[in-house]
Amino acid sequence: MKAKGIYHSLQATVEKRQVNSRLANYDPVIISNDKPAQIQKITFVIERMAKYNGGQTSILRLGTELSKLGYQVGYIVYKTQTKADMQECASCNLSNYQGEMYTNKYLDKLNSDIVIASSWDTVAFAKKMKGYKMYFLQDYEPYFYSFGELFLMAKKTYEQGLHMVSLGPWNKEMVEKNCNIISPVDYIEFPYESREYPSCNRDYASYAKKRKFTIAVYLKYYGKRLPCITQYLLRQVKEEFKKDGITLNILYFGEDKSFRCDAGENLGMLSKKELLALYKRSDFGMVASMSNISLVPYEMLATGLPLIEFEDGTFPYFFPDNSAILTSLSYKDLYLKMKEVIKKPQLLEEMHETSDNYLKSLSWQKSAKEFSDILNGLL
Repeated sequence: MKAKGIYHSLQATVEKRQVNSRLANYDPVIISNDKPAQIQKITFVIERMAKYNGGQTSILRLGTELSKLGYQVGYIVYKTQTKADMQECASCNLSNYQGEMYTNKYLDKLNSDIVIASSWDTVAFAKKMKGYKMYFLQDYEPYFYSFGELFLMAKKTYEQGLHMVSLGPWNKEMVEKNCNIISPVDYIEFPYESREYPSCNRDYASYAKKRKFTIAVYLKYYGKRLPCITQYLLRQVKEEFKKDGITLNILYFGEDKSFRCDAGENLGMLSKKELLALYKRSDFGMVASMSNISLVPYEMLATGLPLIEFEDGTFPYFFPDNSAILTSLSYKDLYLKMKEVIKKPQLLEEMHETSDNYLKSLSWQKSAKEFSDILNGLL
């Protein structure tokens, strides 16, 4: 009982520290958002530039494509970071990015026609800047937390008057269903970059004779990626295949190498080149998209890698039926479905054809044009 009490005390201390650090900059005020007379300069507000960050890569891609359309695009951080470090991190995420980097010293100096918050903790800073306030939603962020103070603080940022644009329709639906919104909520299509993850020659027919399979698993520590459930399922599935004389080699990626993983190897956080190499040598990919989808399922499918997703997640919201293997939370279900497609590789061919046809309809150029059309609608 004493140990349990110490654990709860430590947990409460950590949560208190997290809430207080957020409260220091939190602004619950609802704004009056005046439409711009012109739209030339657009500034994205982020926490800080970080390497290997999928969300920031999407912001850089959107900003770069908007820049190509003639807008002056900038990225400003609210945490302390040098411009040189911002540029290095941005280049790591997107080598050919376009746009200007601004340190937090410019938060109260920069004049923009459009100011875009990129996460719930950036909203308060965006609200204080000059320009029409928008909010780029890459996820429904209250779901990042258990129900409580941080959940509520994140949720309330959707009700503060910023014009919201969702990456894909799922966030829009969640905000409209769960929040008392007073401002527009639009969305652009969720795209991916096809040039970085080209289709690979796959011999699906060979699966029926193989006795060893490699599965690349995108794993993060936070709950929306189901880190414990995913590892439990794979450990059990590995044992089931072992009884059949089949070896399942599990390679995790996406989290720091210090994160201990079960029944497989943690490769850590990988570069785009390393990711492509991993996808090429793997037989299956697995992602738990339980909130808004990430770029990883798109990348895997683009290379022809058969994908495993969860039927209770959001993958079916973004892709047509029969694009991937959808599993329940039962390891027996996953085992039997994998066993079926191994015995009948034509099922994998059909999934690839379905997903490939859908992916061909997507591009960052198209999504940036959709964003630009939303901007033009303000004038």
